[in-house]
Amino acid sequence: MKELYSFPIKRKVKQKVSVEKENAKGKIVETFKTKTKTVSNRVVFAKPSFAEIENAEFFYGQQYNDFINAGYLTRFLLNNKIGDSGGSSSKLSSEIINKAFVDNMEAAKVIEFYEGQKDLNEEQEKKLEEAKEIFAETQRTVAEFEQFYQIQYNQTAEAKAEQKLIEWFIFNFSYYEDKVNDAVELFPLFLGDDFDEKREHYLQLCEDEEDIEDISLLDNKAIFDLSFGTLARVANLWYNKMGTNQKEIEDKMKEVFGDE
Repeated sequence: MKELYSFPIKRKVKQKVSVEKENAKGKIVETFKTKTKTVSNRVVFAKPSFAEIENAEFFYGQQYNDFINAGYLTRFLLNNKIGDSGGSSSKLSSEIINKAFVDNMEAAKVIEFYEGQKDLNEEQEKKLEEAKEIFAETQRTVAEFEQFYQIQYNQTAEAKAEQKLIEWFIFNFSYYEDKVNDAVELFPLFLGDDFDEKREHYLQLCEDEEDIEDISLLDNKAIFDLSFGTLARVANLWYNKMGTNQKEIEDKMKEVFGDE
């Protein structure tokens, strides 16, 4: 198994420790007390092989068809629906957005030219202030437009199937190192024979600690809580071709998420 990315985590572990102490009769007896110690683990996101990527594409196709059958629109059909339902108002909306983009760029040029200059005359100062107002207003218009379409596209069959595919990669390629009889071994973070079983295990790990009845899940949950966010970022960056090895992903993490 090749590694795509790995990172260390530190977690607190409670252990029962045997202690000998003298009782009231002067006899030495064995008692137990709970100690908390810090344990380090290395978490690994494995690099999918070509065959595994083919399996992933097949899984994506299944999910895509399932979402189509469930009534989700494709991006193509959504674009047509938005255009058809809008009529003249849709055209007007398109014109407003295009104008906002143009006005935003023009305002940015004016601000760049005048900002920081000394001894601006009254007319130049007025132009600068107007440009700042236009820039702020058009920024809001563009942001609202992008947010609207992002929400719409997040509900398409492609987007839903892609979300499931990212989960598939996380569930199948996330591991952690642990010691067994003084030997370090890799163990899968998510247990199960297929996607549904691994997802069921994931949902159990998402529960609050006090709600987990299975004691064996608690250690696994501690690793999950400390690593899942990073694993999700790694899977997304790799899937979107923004990193293919440890260094590229580390650099992109800093750029996109501000991680140190």
